[in-house]
Amino acid sequence: MPNCKTCTTGFEITDEENRLYQKFGVEPTGLCFDCDQKTRLCFRNERVLYQRKCDSTGEKIVTIYAPDKPYKIYKSDVWYGDSWDELSYGQDFDPNRPFFDQLKELQLKVPRPPSVNVNSQNSEYCNMCVYNKNSYLVFGGDYNEDVLYGTLCMKNKNSLDIDISNNCELCYMIGDVIGSYGCHFAFDSKNCKNCYYISDCSNCNECILCVNLSNKSYCIENKQYSKEEYFEKKKEIINGSYKNQQELFEKFREMHSNRIVKFSHQINCQNCTGDYIKNSKNCINCFDAGKSEDCRNCILIYGAKDVFNSSFVGHGNELCYSETSTIGSISCMFSYFVFDSSNLLYCDIAVNSNDCFGCVGVNRKKYCILNKQYSPEEYEQLKSEIIKHMKKTGEWGQYLRKDLSCFGYNESTAQKYYPLEKDQAIKEGFTWYDTPEQPPESDKVIPAERLPDNINDTPDDILNWAIKCEKSGRLYKIIPKELQFYRNNNIPIPHLHSDERHYLRRELRNKNRLYNRNCQKCGENLVSTYSENRPEKIYCEECYLKTVY
Repeated sequence: MPNCKTCTTGFEITDEENRLYQKFGVEPTGLCFDCDQKTRLCFRNERVLYQRKCDSTGEKIVTIYAPDKPYKIYKSDVWYGDSWDELSYGQDFDPNRPFFDQLKELQLKVPRPPSVNVNSQNSEYCNMCVYNKNSYLVFGGDYNEDVLYGTLCMKNKNSLDIDISNNCELCYMIGDVIGSYGCHFAFDSKNCKNCYYISDCSNCNECILCVNLSNKSYCIENKQYSKEEYFEKKKEIINGSYKNQQELFEKFREMHSNRIVKFSHQINCQNCTGDYIKNSKNCINCFDAGKSEDCRNCILIYGAKDVFNSSFVGHGNELCYSETSTIGSISCMFSYFVFDSSNLLYCDIAVNSNDCFGCVGVNRKKYCILNKQYSPEEYEQLKSEIIKHMKKTGEWGQYLRKDLSCFGYNESTAQKYYPLEKDQAIKEGFTWYDTPEQPPESDKVIPAERLPDNINDTPDDILNWAIKCEKSGRLYKIIPKELQFYRNNNIPIPHLHSDERHYLRRELRNKNRLYNRNCQKCGENLVSTYSENRPEKIYCEECYLKTVY
């Protein structure tokens, strides 16, 4: 069993993994699953936005690149337009220097798009998104309307603070919820209506502080009430004050920790291990996967086939290895931000391109190396020479070198999945971005703990305040649409920055790590994200369905 060359933890390389390394023509990276994922995820900035000027037009734009970063950033319509030529920055390959050094030089020259926010309407402050409308600070979520502070959420309406939830409406503070309406503080539930502080519930209506319920109405703390009794108690329990909200949430967290859970969140899967997997086959050690087949060691994949050691891989990816933030890509390796392309190696931003090696910011290009055009024959010959060179320097088979990321570790998605302090991140070879202190947008800063306790007592001029998060000290503002949502739904003003609220919801999700367990009812052997020291009751699927449904 080898030890990880970064964290020194011992890890197993299975026979099937060795077969896949041979299939893709590379040697094992020498990294455990976590360190391998960190290396890729540090290239993806999902939720940190800045304002800076477009380097082409001088217009102010919203972007994922801080103003003092040394990259050229073009507004989207310019970057995708025909007013500039990415091949004008092409450079010859130098066999006397490390390949990654040459790629770094190219990165500093070629313009980059400001973010990924496609075909959106009145949703400027979103990233890694398509087709959102009237939405704000949605990251990795598509086809939402009037959604604020969402992450990886699809087809929701008029909701706020939601993660990995689809087809929901008028919901607040939810995670992994499907097809629900009017639910607050709901997790791992589906098809529920007007429920508060629930987990692992389905087809429930008007329930409060409940777990493991199915097809129930008018329940509080898993106890059945008449309709009249329920609504009388609901008036007392949900009173709109912040203190009351936090007390209920703490009570819910205790219930959440002691609920019955299925060993893995899998639906309609065959031969899969990991968590939150749907409609998939032969996906091993995969997390947040859907409609995928024959994938291994992946975080967040959808519609993928034959993908190995990758992160955030979307529709139509096939035969890919060590990819990050790619959609519609075939036979691509070691690349970041690839859309609808094939046969790419070590590329950083490539759209509708084929047969490119070490290119940056290419769109509709073929047979290019370091952004220089070659004939197909010249391309294949030089590609072989570079691979031989990279094998000698130890670069071949590794993902893009960490300093090639345009983001500090703390700006990147890696920090969300694998949080590190600055000293540890630097020790592991990552960069760190010390954000310059920003003056408050308001001359009136109020500590969150001094906010009015009840939404009905909140003055209208709160829209002009900068609120100081009671946990991190970061400043945040309430926007008009947000305030209206709170008032319409009797929700107190939050005391935490939206990022802190996101991390609070993530705490209710297990980490992407697997343990051998046994069903605590029938003894069946299981592979689960619930470790031995967890308080939840772990059941196999059959026992879970018999007990909960």
